[in-house]
Amino acid sequence: MSEPLVDVTGARKRRGRAKRRRWLKRAGLAALVGALLAGIAWVVWGSPWLLARQVEVTGVAVVTTQDVVDAASVPLGTPLAAIDAAGIEARVVDALPAVAAAKVSRVWPGTVSIAVTERQAVLAVPLSREFLWVSADGVIFHRTSEAPAGVLTATSGIANVQVIGAMAAVAAALPEQVRSQASTMSAASQDSIVVTLSDGRKITWGSADESELKARVVVPLLGVKAREYDVSAPTHPTTR
Repeated sequence: MSEPLVDVTGARKRRGRAKRRRWLKRAGLAALVGALLAGIAWVVWGSPWLLARQVEVTGVAVVTTQDVVDAASVPLGTPLAAIDAAGIEARVVDALPAVAAAKVSRVWPGTVSIAVTERQAVLAVPLSREFLWVSADGVIFHRTSEAPAGVLTATSGIANVQVIGAMAAVAAALPEQVRSQASTMSAASQDSIVVTLSDGRKITWGSADESELKARVVVPLLGVKAREYDVSAPTHPTTR
């Protein structure tokens, strides 16, 4: 009995045709994906539909929206995707002392949104007929004709930036029970900060060092009847 003939050549041709079909299918799919990506890239980067057309500002109170817009210098008319968010944030923070941080985001199709976080005053420093606003990190960032509400006022040490910075750090560290009673703060140096309460009692705080510990110590210490409280050495507080 003869063996059946095997069509080796035909099988090879079929495998070749199948391989070419798979290759063509993959090539076609790759071309389609490439065209799609190119189209998307053109829409995002080259079309007139997704350009930066306006600037939106939120979070302002001390500075104005226009202040932020001017500082940001957003290049309107350029593709929104090409906007340098980090550069805009840096320009706003560098130009406006009242701004502690700025966050830029893109709002499609054409808005650059700038969310501003402003510094908060913890100390008011009188200067001539104005009051300088000082933040917890010692930055003088604003001035007004009246002291900001609920903020301690410095009565001495106001000619020295380092002393002002130390007083601001202490003002920020005061526990709420003390801050709500405090009215003024004075200092002959960075190491001799004194907080005066609204009833005339005084707290000798010393330097801004160990303020967290001093804040914990001073609250129960104020329960002692006295006119002066000294937490400059917080492990050995005294009253008088």
